[in-house]
Amino acid sequence: MTSLETLVYMSVAVDDLTDDQLVAMLREARLTNQALGVSGLLLAKGGRFMQVLEGPAWAVEDRFAAIERDPRHREVKTVSRERITARRFDGWAMAFGNPSGTEVRDEPGFSTFLTERSGLPAELSGSPADWLLRWFRGRDLQDVPEARITLARHAA
Repeated sequence: MTSLETLVYMSVAVDDLTDDQLVAMLREARLTNQALGVSGLLLAKGGRFMQVLEGPAWAVEDRFAAIERDPRHREVKTVSRERITARRFDGWAMAFGNPSGTEVRDEPGFSTFLTERSGLPAELSGSPADWLLRWFRGRDLQDVPEARITLARHAA
């Protein structure tokens, strides 16, 4: 049986990204992640990213190495890594801001986790990834210096 791993990281966007750029990122990432057997969720909010990657350890490491080299963001920091026995995400999805068009909301893989407070997979409950995603959703991180971001005790 293949060993599964989950990794959560945060980073800071280099530039403000438009909805169109975020949708292009969503489409590209879904194809790559599906080909490598990686599932998870990417959140983009307030000039920051948080992502959960899960899958075979080699695939998660491959994706994370590519992410660390991606020039669209900086200050990539791992905040959680753990072995898991089963996937907690069906596929790979992305949530961001409040997109202006309904076509964005209808895009395969678009998640309403940030805008409609939609839930996470029940299997994620109580895990570090669950806690971190809820923490990220509940914080306004725009214009907050990186040094001042702390992971408080309770998630939103």
